[in-house]
Amino acid sequence: MGNHRYRILKEPHGSQAWLNQRYQDEKGNRRISASAAAAIYGLHPFVKQDQYAAELLSGVAPTPIQPNAAMETGNRLEDTIITWAGDRLGIKFLTPDELFCYDDDNGCHLISTLDGWNEKTKHILEVKTTSREFSGTLPDYWKIQGIQQAICSNADRVTWAIFDNTLRLTLVEQDITYAEMEDHINASAQWLNAIELGMDPAGVVYTYETISTRYMQSLAEPVEIPKEAADLIAQLKHVKSELTSYKALEDRLKAELCDLIGPAETATINGNIVATWKGQKREWFDAKRFQIENPDLSKQYTKTTSSRTLRLKGE
Repeated sequence: MGNHRYRILKEPHGSQAWLNQRYQDEKGNRRISASAAAAIYGLHPFVKQDQYAAELLSGVAPTPIQPNAAMETGNRLEDTIITWAGDRLGIKFLTPDELFCYDDDNGCHLISTLDGWNEKTKHILEVKTTSREFSGTLPDYWKIQGIQQAICSNADRVTWAIFDNTLRLTLVEQDITYAEMEDHINASAQWLNAIELGMDPAGVVYTYETISTRYMQSLAEPVEIPKEAADLIAQLKHVKSELTSYKALEDRLKAELCDLIGPAETATINGNIVATWKGQKREWFDAKRFQIENPDLSKQYTKTTSSRTLRLKGE
């Protein structure tokens, strides 16, 4: 099997151009990125398997997101932790201005962004910040990320620098075997070959929320679906009807209970608290009024998103 490791100049981290690089190569071949690689096994806690499949099948690269507090913390501390870990190990790490790529003849296309890298010793330093105390064991999705990074860079050593909520820096060596790398290469090739054919990879089961990202572009022309789908539609209508009925029942039961509680905030049975009904205040932004009174300013901060809504005939 022929394979090829190479590097490409990295666009600004987090930018649309950087996301495009990670999404596909110049020939349009979809890539699996190291930070999301565990998703193909259903082992990533933040990138679900169906979500990642839908993203790659859609043909549209993801767009930049506003960093949350955890992401911003990691970004701001990364350089400090790289230096700190390097001092501990007696090794100087640099953040590469390149992305590390791996391709082979079986359709495997992998890409990795490295936090720290020592070119002479082929040593990766991967930085993680966590709001929890580190258990001492690398999570599976971190291990898979390390395996892919080693594949793309041909690294001899992978070290994790983990800064947790105890304000301690823990260094963990990840031992990666040749078999682990081969298994990941083969699994990635199978996943991407399905994507290339426009098929769902094995094991992918979509949620309603995710399936809309699988087919982001809608067509006005109707499609003829199998007659067997009539049973599916009947089941869906039945479930929706039952949900409506249960929602009405929930509303009635809540009203009856609140009537028993009356002006009190707390209800008890045999002295034990069984329910509370407390008043609360909620502030909300009057977007409609703001748009009327500040039309130009409103346009600057208006973001358009696309979605699709399923409606059954007769609803």
